[in-house]
Amino acid sequence: MAYVRRPVTRAITRKSSISRQSQQTISKRPTTTSKIKRQTKNKDHEEISAPDESRQPHKAATTVSLSEKKLASWSRHSASSPFPDFYHPTSKECQVVHSLLQDMHGDAVKENFAQGDEPVADGQYTSVMDALVVAALSQATSWKNAKRAMNHMKQVYGSTFAYDAIVEGGIDKLREALRPGGMQNRKSKILMGLLKDVKSRHGRWDLQFLFSSSDEEVTKEVVSYWGLGPKCAHCLMSICLKRDRFAVDTHIYRLSGLWGWRPRDAGIGKVQAHLDHRIPNEIKFALHYEMIVHGRECRACAGGDKKAEECPIRRALYKL
Repeated sequence: MAYVRRPVTRAITRKSSISRQSQQTISKRPTTTSKIKRQTKNKDHEEISAPDESRQPHKAATTVSLSEKKLASWSRHSASSPFPDFYHPTSKECQVVHSLLQDMHGDAVKENFAQGDEPVADGQYTSVMDALVVAALSQATSWKNAKRAMNHMKQVYGSTFAYDAIVEGGIDKLREALRPGGMQNRKSKILMGLLKDVKSRHGRWDLQFLFSSSDEEVTKEVVSYWGLGPKCAHCLMSICLKRDRFAVDTHIYRLSGLWGWRPRDAGIGKVQAHLDHRIPNEIKFALHYEMIVHGRECRACAGGDKKAEECPIRRALYKL
């Protein structure tokens, strides 16, 4: 079928506001337009070149870019709070809340975070790789659900940390193994990607070198893996590397807003950096778990601002 070019001037001349000189100028353009159309019509035209692959975004480059952004975000506030003029919580507020939460939820904290059924004996994470896997599987869910997933992995693979068997079994088998804990689609991708990347990068599933790495180096390593962010790095530094870091989950983020411990519109990343600088080191580990349990169990705090006034923590903070 012959290619018929529609005259451009006919449609344009209907508008009386266009001058005759402009019409004449426009009428000269179809030659170029026609050439472009013929090139598009004929895919084998010699003047049509393939896309420049050097300009196409590469998946690996995208991953690097994301990890660099996450690290840059963490680094900006690693030495000071992103809210230097926001003076809460004070050290006294933290100590008072810690004491009250111990009385209110001490037994629940022990029950929710019992050591006996953890994937490692007595909850002592001597393997950094194992601790990072636990931190990854604990993201965006309760510890109860995380334990369900890890216990089912024991049944399927013989161990939560049977990395050879996990990789050889493939993503579908891992997805089913994680199903009892929920979010199995995302978590299976995160875990499988982590295992493959660590083995590819370091030759074996071993991250023990992070014990002697700086906090920034630890964070850089963790956020370089897909699906892991600064919160996961803080969890690793706290539970395994024994660093004084405070991790913020959704419960802690919500409570810190109700208690006036952060600016209202602050994002979770900056809130983590802020609280990490404001909370005394000696109670960071305990307060993290106490706030998580309180966020789950306190009906007053779960009800929002007005009901939160009924919470003994809120009343105690008013008096300070």
